[in-house]
Order: sequence, then C-alpha cells, then structure tokens
Amino acid sequence: MFLKSPKNILTLALTALAATSCAPKFQGEYSDPEKVEIVDDKWNETDARKTSELMITSVLGRPWYEQFKKSHAGKQPIVIVQDIENRSDEHIDTKALTEFMESELINSGKVRFVEKGRRQQVLDELAFHNSGAVAQDTKKKTGNMTGADFMLAGAISSQVHTQSGDKSVSYQTQMKLINIETTEIQWTDKHEIKKKFKRSGASW
Repeated sequence: MFLKSPKNILTLALTALAATSCAPKFQGEYSDPEKVEIVDDKWNETDARKTSELMITSVLGRPWYEQFKKSHAGKQPIVIVQDIENRSDEHIDTKALTEFMESELINSGKVRFVEKGRRQQVLDELAFHNSGAVAQDTKKKTGNMTGADFMLAGAISSQVHTQSGDKSVSYQTQMKLINIETTEIQWTDKHEIKKKFKRSGASW
C-alpha cells in the first residue's frame, strides 16, 4: 500500500516537475502579412506578391491598353490568366502567384476578368440548370459565357550559385499578354528577384 508520507509526497512532486519541464512548449504570434520575412532560401509569399504587383502595373501601363479601348469604343478588355509554369528545380506554389495576379487585375478596375479555374464547375452547374430539375424562371441558359480578348501567361525559372557558405538564388518571371483572336503578343516583360544567403560553419 502506498502511504502519503513526506518522502512519497516529495517524490511525486519532483516527478510532476520533471514531466512538466520535459513537455514540449509552443509559442506563436500573428505577423504582418505585408512585412518582408526571409525564413529560408526558397521562393516565398513576399516574392509572389511583389512580382504580381510589378507585372500587373507594367501590363496595364503599356500602349496596348489604350489602343484596345480606342478601337472598341471605350470598352474594357477582358483578360484570362493561365496558370504560371514552373521551370525551376524548386517546388514553387505557382498557383499562389497566379491568384495574386488575378487579384491585382480585378482590383485595378481597368479590365474585365474571366475565371478559368472554375470553368468546368460552371459548365456542370449549367448542365444541371438545363436538366429539367430547375424551375424555368431561375435556370440559366447556355451560350452566354463571356469570351476573353487576351490571355496572360508566363513562367518562372531560377538559377542557384553556391560557394562554401555563400549562396545566391535568382528567380526570373517572364509574362506575356496574348491576343486570343490573332495570337499576337501585345506585351511582354520580366521581373528578376535575386537573394543572397550565408550559412556559418557549413556549406550548402
């Protein structure tokens, strides 16, 4: 039988204290999403956001935009964004970069935007609307989707150089705006990000 003697009580207290000190500790806090943070040597969210801002500012500030509006009675061009291709050896979330560019385009107020990613889901919904299961006064008709005038497409590539504890990584994003009807390239630009890293006491 285990008696609650002073010695046993002290043993239990020391055991509990040891268990508490060995338990993993977690601490977290919110950070500013606009703040530039480099936590490793990989492409990050800040790179994606800055690249998309610069690219969309560039494409909307070129002559093609006013030329299109002038030849179409002031109509805003309709743009669709293709998924950006990853040509680097690194795993890059190009979907996030694509979405950043979509957001910049939409929020600019200068173009009309066509959603590409949900197109099949929309077609499935239209098929359901015309299946006979939806009331006549609420169903939507096929054949009324808006066609895009231009396609924004591009790719990201990278180059890595290492020497002892030094490492430099260059990311280049190349974008093109293509006239869907004529396949003419109306605009093209590239943006490069170069980052340098140093590791103490070890090579990469």
